Amino acid sequence: MEGMNYKILTIFILLSSAVSGANLPTGYPATSRTKQNINLDWKFSKMPKAEIPAAINFDDSGWKMVCIPHNPDPLSLSLDSVTEHWSQKEFLRDHNWYRKQLYIELEANEKAFIEFEGVHNATELWVNGKLVGRYAVNGYIPHHFDITDFVNSGEVNTIAIDADNSFDATIAPDPDETDYVKWAGIYRDVYLVKTNKLHVNFNWEDFDAGVHITTPSVKKENGTVSVKTTVLNEYEKDADCRIETMIVDADGYVLKKIESSSKIKGGHKNTFRQTTEITDNYHLWSPDNPYLYRAVSVIYLNDKPVDFVENKFGFRSIELVDGQGLLLNGKPFFMLGVNRHQNYPHIGDAVPNSMHYEAALRYKQAGINAIRLSHYPQDNSFIEACDELGIVLYEEASSWIQWKQGEWMNKLEQSLRVMVRNHRNHPSIIIWGAGINHRGPVPQLNNAAKEEDPFRLTASASSPWCGTKNAGVTDIYATMDYRRTDWPEGDFCLLMEHGYSNNSLANQHHISRYKKRNNNIGALLWVGADYNHMRPTEKQHDMFTEYGLQTAYRVPRPAYYWYVSELTDAPYVHITDQSVYKNQKIHVYSNASEVALYANDKLIAVQRADNDPLRIRNAHPSFTFHYNWTQEKLTAKALNRGKVEATHFRTKAGEAYALKLAVDNPDIPLESGGSDLKMIRAYVVDKNGEVITDADLKVHFEATGAGTVFYADKPYVQNMQTYHGAASIYLKGNATAGEVKIKASLGKLKTASLALHTIPYQSDEIANYAAAIYDYPIYKIDIQTEGQLSQFGWRVEKGGDKDEFSFQTGKCTFSVQADSNLKWRKGTNTILGNLGYMACDGVYVESGKLKLILSGLPKGKYVLKTYHHSFQDVKKLFPYNLKVERKDAKGEFTYTSDDEAVGMYDANDIGERKPISVTNYIDSDGVNSVTITFETDKENAATWLNGLEFKQIK
Repeated sequence: MEGMNYKILTIFILLSSAVSGANLPTGYPATSRTKQNINLDWKFSKMPKAEIPAAINFDDSGWKMVCIPHNPDPLSLSLDSVTEHWSQKEFLRDHNWYRKQLYIELEANEKAFIEFEGVHNATELWVNGKLVGRYAVNGYIPHHFDITDFVNSGEVNTIAIDADNSFDATIAPDPDETDYVKWAGIYRDVYLVKTNKLHVNFNWEDFDAGVHITTPSVKKENGTVSVKTTVLNEYEKDADCRIETMIVDADGYVLKKIESSSKIKGGHKNTFRQTTEITDNYHLWSPDNPYLYRAVSVIYLNDKPVDFVENKFGFRSIELVDGQGLLLNGKPFFMLGVNRHQNYPHIGDAVPNSMHYEAALRYKQAGINAIRLSHYPQDNSFIEACDELGIVLYEEASSWIQWKQGEWMNKLEQSLRVMVRNHRNHPSIIIWGAGINHRGPVPQLNNAAKEEDPFRLTASASSPWCGTKNAGVTDIYATMDYRRTDWPEGDFCLLMEHGYSNNSLANQHHISRYKKRNNNIGALLWVGADYNHMRPTEKQHDMFTEYGLQTAYRVPRPAYYWYVSELTDAPYVHITDQSVYKNQKIHVYSNASEVALYANDKLIAVQRADNDPLRIRNAHPSFTFHYNWTQEKLTAKALNRGKVEATHFRTKAGEAYALKLAVDNPDIPLESGGSDLKMIRAYVVDKNGEVITDADLKVHFEATGAGTVFYADKPYVQNMQTYHGAASIYLKGNATAGEVKIKASLGKLKTASLALHTIPYQSDEIANYAAAIYDYPIYKIDIQTEGQLSQFGWRVEKGGDKDEFSFQTGKCTFSVQADSNLKWRKGTNTILGNLGYMACDGVYVESGKLKLILSGLPKGKYVLKTYHHSFQDVKKLFPYNLKVERKDAKGEFTYTSDDEAVGMYDANDIGERKPISVTNYIDSDGVNSVTITFETDKENAATWLNGLEFKQIK
């Protein structure tokens, strides 16, 4: 994913091929590491526990062809009316087997691994008929197997996997009941990873493993980043290892490069610890500005690059301050959002990456800034989406209400450690769950989280009706409140679950109430989208919830639009649909100061937001208009000082007339092959195009061309039930990319059709997500005479007392000239501020122009920042600007600088200041010199040059 768009994949590479430099963008390292997505073309079958279909010659011709993510048990929204209790000891508890033929080629110096992002519930891997191993810690965390010794290099290898979802009382959340279905299968991505024998190991292997990035110092203008990288030497001999870590900004420019070396003994590992500061192009990460840097580490063996790893990170600080609450980057931050279950109807937990991104995007579009990942670790792609979109997260290990000591708790602790190691580099995560839902803080989990990551907060997962009514050993008392319970006076409190109402009034009440106290740090709705569960009631089984902010198919419910009005800044107004219309009350959501409501263009009323004491602390409580709405067209106008800033209208839905097809997030393409899915919706509308939210109908879908309706053979998909006015199905791409045509029909209603184009499937995960790296040198030159204090981190160029002065930066020669003699100042003191040592000395000309000539500059674009701080009689001189003349490949340009801060250089001001500077953007043709002249705009004043910063840009 890149920015606000899901990354389009563009390069096809066979599974048997290695990544070559030709497939990678500018500056990206080509090494032995490859990572191939192997989601396509698996054969699948359920098998009895006693059978092991792992042999090379096993006849799997009758097995079904499937793609991963895969749900072995596609079910209707009502779970096919299963009657089992929610502890789920039998339902879906199968051995689900997958087989694949995979060509693998390994060099003598290479390793091969199969990496799983998530398998329910235990994983058993066989290669070429031999057992590689079994992983039975938890079904929601990543793991891997080393298959090097099992591979027949240069041949097709047989991979067999038992996704063992049988009931296991040692693996959480078994053996107890859960308020969510324990789905089955290989439901997250699977990869073939190849590395050199000298390589960075996987993050989750150990406390010191993989890459661990921290930002121990986060300030407004600069920050410190520490990168801890563990390299494993699986050669028999010692290895001379060098690691070069580049800190890259969001535009791809290398800001810093750190190098370390070590001789690593054969069969041993070494953890490199590298720290640097970022002062240039420094940005904080926040929901308002989710700025991400990249840490790219290249591993060298005898000065040859053999491995690399890349991780994104952000600079952001979090702390709890009594009386202020949660501070994000030093400012009070109230978490306002939802809880999230990962599953969708029919596909269960087997959700493709694109839909995880779409889920995060839909929350971000509502302005939601925080999500609790209940009640288990969730997909990497969702975490990455929240990093990029700007949503803070609270993630917890998989459990629900009950627990057991001993092996069960030890495995849960281990799964929490793996969760932390896997996601600890993500700036979006600010809280680790260190409790068990309803039951409160668990010291063993809290201690493990703090050991693994002391830089984040922990929360208790408490409830007001049982257990500890305070944070205990955790940092935050995270509680449920569906009524009006008390919060502990001595703790910071997060409302981790609160109730919903379709008109949003319950949501508004809970949020407003928790804003009453500064040490209450947030309010999260239960739940963001409906989900399947198996809750028995007195009369029947309850198979799915109906109180989410979105339906299970992710159609927004009315209250979703109140969050938009409360949390987004663009002028907005929204009339709720007729599913909310009761007791002659029309609810309108807006972030305007006033709303005017019209019926058939006749003014009903102009009102301010409801003055309700229970909702008064919200930024934008809803507007309630009392009007008997029959068939009129309602129009709401958002007013700011009488000016209309936004308009919304709707009519009351009439008889069903037509179907209207829509694609969820059409800007995010559907990938061919069958691993990716796209949600297609058919809305039931009347003649005015109004969605009939209470339509109880079944819609038939057909797809032709390069795609098919997923689970088209299922009766509940062939004729899909409408929910909140829409029938939703999944579209799957065929093997070859192309155009897909979709048609929706329902009896006499007007049919609907649309077309979309799929894009080719890409297996190379590295090439898919690699971004350019512009490793242009950054030159920082402190110009001075002899014996001066130099600026930290700057290169000193000493001119002595020369009348003409020059120095080299790369292939370019900088020459400093003037019409009269150059003068030099020995800095006996510094200015009070940044870059004071650079600015306290330099070269100057007493009158006339100071000329800077750049010769031998290669063709390209550059940015040059020069510093011109004067040490003449400041009472007479300051403030001043510089007259600048620039001549480059674009021609000649003359201007007067205007960057001086008001009052910064007042002689009576002894506060912090910065040296006067001028920035020029330069175009070089690679032939002619570039000339820039400077002259102060004051009479009888000298023109100075203290130093410069110079770099190439794209």
